[in-house]
This record gives sequence, C-alpha cells and structure tokens, in this order.
Amino acid sequence: MTRLHFALALFATIGCSGLEAQTTIMKANIPFDFQVGKTAMPAGQYDVNCSGRVLTLRERTKHQAAIVLMLPASRTHSSDTGALEFTRYGDTYFFARVWTPNSLEGGRLLKTAREKELASRGGGIQPTEIALTNK
Repeated sequence: MTRLHFALALFATIGCSGLEAQTTIMKANIPFDFQVGKTAMPAGQYDVNCSGRVLTLRERTKHQAAIVLMLPASRTHSSDTGALEFTRYGDTYFFARVWTPNSLEGGRLLKTAREKELASRGGGIQPTEIALTNK
C-alpha cells in the first residue's frame, strides 16, 4: 500500500508541475549549424519555446525541430532579453543553456558523449551567446 501511495504522489506531482510552468515564446537568428543533444540543427531563424523544463526549437524555413528536457540553471543577474548559449569546439557548436528575459533561472543540457570527446581534445572551449527577441 505504501508503494501505491508513493506512486500516486509522484504522478500527482509530475502532473501538477506543468500547471506552474510559464511558457515563453521567443525567436532567434542562429548563424551557424549546431547540435541539440544528439540532433543536428541547421543555421537559420528559430522559434524558441520554453515551457518549464521543456525547450522546443523550430527552424522556420527547413521545418526542423528539436525538443529537449533541460536541467535547472541559475545566474547572478537577469537581463531584459533572453539568450541562447552555445559552446564551440573548433567549428562545432553545441547548445548549452537558455535564459528567459528578466529571470535569474534558465535551463541547461548535459554534455553529450561527442561534446565530451571534443572537450577532452583540448581544442579550446569558446562560449557563444545569441540574443532572443519577443515573437
């Protein structure tokens, strides 16, 4: 019976967590190809949708999309504009974090095996930030 109560509480918590999630829809012009998790995405104009810990990136002309679950991230100061952060190793970009406007909280992705491999080669990590604008 205890397991049943625990399972019900867990599902109720997960189900209700979406009620508090605030959806933020923005757009970004990303001038380079990049990786989101294991998904390769082309350079282009993107619609960016942040809803709780779910990030959706939709490329407007090629109709490609990626949906990822993010981990919580925080920063010491907020900005009036949101931003997407990428990490570059050589000529390969990886999506790293998203920051919504006027918030100290954002989301981040764990590094993939490919990103860890490139980082271990010591090619120099170069952070790149792309501004988000209101849709």
